[in-house]
Parts: sequence; C-alpha cells; structure tokens
Amino acid sequence: MNRLNLAVEISKTVGFYLMQFFGKAKNIEEKENFQDLVTEHDKKAQEMIIQEIKKYFPDDNILAEENNTKDMGENQWVIDPIDGTLNYIHGLPNFCISIAYYENKSPLIGVVYNPFTEEMFLAMKNQGAYLNHSKLEIKDINDLKFSIGSVGFSRKFTGKFIEKVENKVQRIRILGSAALSACYVAANKFDFFIAKRANPWDIAAAYLIVKEAGGEIINFQGNTPKIFERESYIFSKPSILEDIKNITNEIGGGV
Repeated sequence: MNRLNLAVEISKTVGFYLMQFFGKAKNIEEKENFQDLVTEHDKKAQEMIIQEIKKYFPDDNILAEENNTKDMGENQWVIDPIDGTLNYIHGLPNFCISIAYYENKSPLIGVVYNPFTEEMFLAMKNQGAYLNHSKLEIKDINDLKFSIGSVGFSRKFTGKFIEKVENKVQRIRILGSAALSACYVAANKFDFFIAKRANPWDIAAAYLIVKEAGGEIINFQGNTPKIFERESYIFSKPSILEDIKNITNEIGGGV
C-alpha cells in the first residue's frame, strides 16, 4: 500500500462513515468559541485516519486538528477529518476530508474528498492534480471582472473584502470549507480563494492540488506561505494574483 492509495482509501472509508450522520451530528462541543465547533464524528473520523496510517506507516508523524495531535517530524501527515464542520452539522454539502503527506516540509501528496458530492481531488508532486481521474489545469483569465471568487469567514476582514471587491468581480461565494474552496480554484470553479487565517490542516492537501494544477499561492505579503503556521493565503489564477493582493493590502489584510 503506497501513501497515495492509502490516503484515497481512507478518505472514502471515512466519508462513508460521516455520511451516516450528515446533518444529524450529536455531542457537539465548542472549541475556541461558539463559531468553532467539533462533533464526536470529527474525533472518530480522525481516529480512523490515524489508525490506518499507523497500521502501514507506524514511524510516520501526524499533525491533525482534533485532540491536539501534533506529532511533527520529517515524514509528516497533515489531517483534517472534517473541514467544514459547521456545514456538516447543519446538513450543508460543502465539507470534506483533507489528508496530506509532506517530507521535510515539502508537499508530496494531497487528497481532498467530499463524500456528499463524491468529488475526489488528489495530487502528487510533479505528477499533476486530478478530480475523479480528470486532470486539472488552470485556465487563466485576462481580467478580474470575469472572475468568480471565494473568501473564508474571518471577522473584521471578510465583510471589508467583499465590499471592496464586489464591483470588480462577477460574484463572491463563501463555501465554509477552505480545502474545498482552494480545490475549486484548481478545478476552475473559482478563479481565486482568500483565507485570512488558515491552519495547516485546512490547506495542506489543497496547497499541492492547486500548485500541481498550475495555480499561484502567496500570503497577503506576497511571500510563499509558511504552511505549518497559521497563515494568510491567496489561491489564484496567475493573471489576477496581483490584483487580489493589492485589494487585501488596501483593506489592511497585508499588515
């Protein structure tokens, strides 16, 4: 069992489990605040993922969202058992399982799976990105006014960004899942996705998928994001990247 096949099979198994409780999760708890929730199914899904990884690769390290699982090393898995937990709780279909594998902090494998839509995004370094066996390639646009973009929810930022950009783009969408939103850039469903503060497990898999599809990724300062820290992100088609960065700077996002 190689690591890519393992990540794909785990995500399918966990997805089947999660769909049994979609929209009817129980034992919901607050984490940092009332807008940041976790369910027993997040925890169970994470246990399932870790158990399978350790079965085949017992010496690998695992960084995961729940239960402060922060085992760091050269052979590094980065896991989000449910990205979009609020959507999952409310029966909204924009949620996914995100599994990434890094070596020496360099991304080698990314898998993002939405069990509701059965969208399986995956990428291997230097081998391209795919959605359900179809290769993903960014199709560039020549003007921001032709774009549909997405932004993550961040208090004191999201509203300002939308207000600034609403007359410059066709539409803005908020999915509620950073991993899916970034993958939708790779799939040309979105032309850009903005995240003010994303954790490693939110974007570790999507990062490689967007890169392998030909997308550009920078932080609000215009630098390469530090994936293993809480960071800002712009996932974008190349031609509009500078326009998006300038807008985030205008509203203080780059500070």
